[in-house]
Amino acid sequence: MLPPLGRRNYDSDFAPHLGLVLASGANLAIVWTGALLSGSRLLFALAVAMTVLVTIRLGLALLYAATSRSIVRKRLAPVVLGTEAIMSTNIGLFGAFALALQIDNHLAMLALAYSLTYATGMPVRCANRPFYARLHMGLVGIPIILAALYLGTPGMLVLALTLPGLAITMDTLTQSIYSNLCNIVRISQERKDVSEQYHFLALHDGLTNLLNRDGFHHALEDLRVKYGPDQRIALLWFDLHRLRDVNEGQGYAAGDKLLCEMARRMRACTPDDAVLARFGSDEFLLAVPVASRANAEQLVNRVSDRLNRPVRLDFAVVEAGTAIGVAILGEDSATVSHLMQAANIALMQAKEEKRLSCFYVPDMSRRRAERKEMERDLRAAIMRGEMAVHFQPLIDLDTGSIRCFEALVRWTHPEKGQISPEVFIPLAEETGQIITLGNWVTAQAARAAATWPEHVKLAVNLSPTQMRAPGAALGILHALRQAGLAPSRLVLEVTESVFLEENVHARRFMDDLARTQVHFALDDFGTGYSSLSYLHRYHFDKIKIDRSFVCGPEVGAHSDAIIRAVAGMGRKLGMEIVAEGIETLEQAQSLRRAGCTLGQGFYYSRAVTAQGAQELLAREAENLNHFDIAL
Repeated sequence: MLPPLGRRNYDSDFAPHLGLVLASGANLAIVWTGALLSGSRLLFALAVAMTVLVTIRLGLALLYAATSRSIVRKRLAPVVLGTEAIMSTNIGLFGAFALALQIDNHLAMLALAYSLTYATGMPVRCANRPFYARLHMGLVGIPIILAALYLGTPGMLVLALTLPGLAITMDTLTQSIYSNLCNIVRISQERKDVSEQYHFLALHDGLTNLLNRDGFHHALEDLRVKYGPDQRIALLWFDLHRLRDVNEGQGYAAGDKLLCEMARRMRACTPDDAVLARFGSDEFLLAVPVASRANAEQLVNRVSDRLNRPVRLDFAVVEAGTAIGVAILGEDSATVSHLMQAANIALMQAKEEKRLSCFYVPDMSRRRAERKEMERDLRAAIMRGEMAVHFQPLIDLDTGSIRCFEALVRWTHPEKGQISPEVFIPLAEETGQIITLGNWVTAQAARAAATWPEHVKLAVNLSPTQMRAPGAALGILHALRQAGLAPSRLVLEVTESVFLEENVHARRFMDDLARTQVHFALDDFGTGYSSLSYLHRYHFDKIKIDRSFVCGPEVGAHSDAIIRAVAGMGRKLGMEIVAEGIETLEQAQSLRRAGCTLGQGFYYSRAVTAQGAQELLAREAENLNHFDIAL
């Protein structure tokens, strides 16, 4: 018997078709011709029986075609096969009695030829069922062989001897056809399985078995069709926080386990009709039909709680955590493409604000568009001459003289006017433009500083991104050589975030420049971890106390005690202590008494142009400076 796929291909054998109608007509024409012309009551009875069988067979075929229920067809199939077996018996008896009764030779020849033709044709028709092929040959052939033996004439004996050989030949043919059919069905099934496997791989992620991008888009469209255009669908866009750390610290196998575990958790806490996909290396998408925004918020809280639980890997417990951006089809957007964009914008907002989740609001798109526009403008600002380097003096709190100028970049936009560094510096950091901008500032500031007196140093802020850039130290030394400024006059100000992110790069960078006598200052001290280990492991010449300790809302006895402690530590370590944000004489005097050596702030001077810095130095050289008021 053929496999199920093969049987389905032969279901048409049971349904009405042209071959069945022609065969039924031939059956009736031949048996009734023999019965009527021979006048034999026995043949007449067989003709009546054949008429009933043909009628039943055609009725079963019509009933089979009329129903689509598989269980009904399954029950009809053996009835059809049994009816055909009785028909074969009738035809065999008709041929045998036509010979045995010795009716007219022409009628006997017609009956015999018809019976043998039917006996040899049925095996081919039943090639997908070898048992039934043999059954039909036996039911037709055995009565004819018995009749030939009964007659006993030489011709009949030869017929009786040759019919088994014919049956064996037809059986061999049937087996050959059946074997070929099985091979065809097997190959077809294998190709179908391979095709289904390729189709699955094309739409699914190989690691988590979740849908991939293409699969997600198809499934989301199917979800929309299933629930209709009015159904709200919440789209949750996930981003794992610690996948890169796990890959680098524990290996990619551990990272894969983390991804699979997060995928399992997502499946476990989402409805069965949700569409879940892995969209990128550490990003997942989840589309869920929801009744309202409140329902979506409940889902987000439930999923976020599950995903932010610690994950136990092979060698450690990892708090991976996720950020989730959410948008709702039908509220936030009307199309799938805009829904994806809205959810991604919400995700970026959640990551920027360090929140677990964030729902999309239209104002986000406006701010994102403005940010993109500013990013484009920032790329062209240097070339268009919109950037300028200003200088703010650092004053010796004992003598009132200028000891250093800090280089500060300013951006004057042709349409938006002055743009705060607090706005465009973080943008430059995120987009990688800080490298180009920082190199330009260093080169411009070095050229200006080369014209100052040799005792006046130049301070330049350095970002972690700049320090990680290949050849960063060589680039700074090249800028100093081009400007003709001695490395010992340069002070690079760095923040604690440098050491938190890239310890190895920071050490190599600082060691390379320290060997050339470039100085380093630890900026914004007190706002981060303020770890004293940084002062022990790295060589700093200055510590800059953050302005929040000088002029912030929390200024008081506690901040004054902290400043005194830092200043005392600085004296013992041979470091200068710089106080930022000095705005009044009282602050300057208090900081001097606390032990600070240098001061910086609006009380002394705002950041000025290179020409303004020259004027401040000229006034100091002429003893006209106004900084001695701090003494």
